[in-house]
Amino acid sequence: MTKVSISSVELPIHLRTKTIARRLIVIVISLTFAGVLSGYFWLSKFPLPASKWFYELFSLDGEFNIPAWYSAFSLLFCSGLLKVITVIKTKDRHFSYWKTLSFIFVYLSLDEAFSFHEILIIPSVRQALHLNPIFFQTWVIPGVVLVAVFTFKYLKFWLALPPKTRYLFFIAAVVYVSGTLGMEMIGGLLIEDFGRRSIITLTGIVIEEFLEMIGIVIFIYALLAYLSSLKESIQLKIYISDQ
Repeated sequence: MTKVSISSVELPIHLRTKTIARRLIVIVISLTFAGVLSGYFWLSKFPLPASKWFYELFSLDGEFNIPAWYSAFSLLFCSGLLKVITVIKTKDRHFSYWKTLSFIFVYLSLDEAFSFHEILIIPSVRQALHLNPIFFQTWVIPGVVLVAVFTFKYLKFWLALPPKTRYLFFIAAVVYVSGTLGMEMIGGLLIEDFGRRSIITLTGIVIEEFLEMIGIVIFIYALLAYLSSLKESIQLKIYISDQ
């Protein structure tokens, strides 16, 4: 009987926390600059032949373009890192918190890609209730409630984290929420006072998206640093069979 020889191949991947963070920051700055340029083309009503194409590709307020897909994939990367921590923390008392966080970031990634939250933008509700302009995007109302519930539920979990991780998680959350909710609400005021096609409103959009992307970078750095404190190396085994 012929024996099938089994050989293993090592494909080491070195993830250097600070190097990854620096490169992500460069990407964020580059996307922000491209977004500012696309905004200029939009304000000047596309003066060059390719300017509309560039705007659609790099608009920070757009969908299904490079900044949106970058944010979606970076959030998905966060979910992957959280999943790895979940596997390591299987017997930890905070296992369920890590697991839930992983699922939350999968949803955030999908929402960034497909804008599910826009279903909750209902102009008729805003008009019927005579809402303040800060609620111009009506999805921010349930958004604020969900953030408050999340903060209450995860407070003990956050307090139990190591000091460095706790600090980085806090900074990442403040920066990210300041962009997603804070600047979105301010954006409602800007649209009300200056209109959608204005340099001031555009500046608000740029700040909003920059804060979101930087918040994600800080969180990725925090997760990688935390992972490095748990395990120096992680083995990923892939079994391939023709059966």
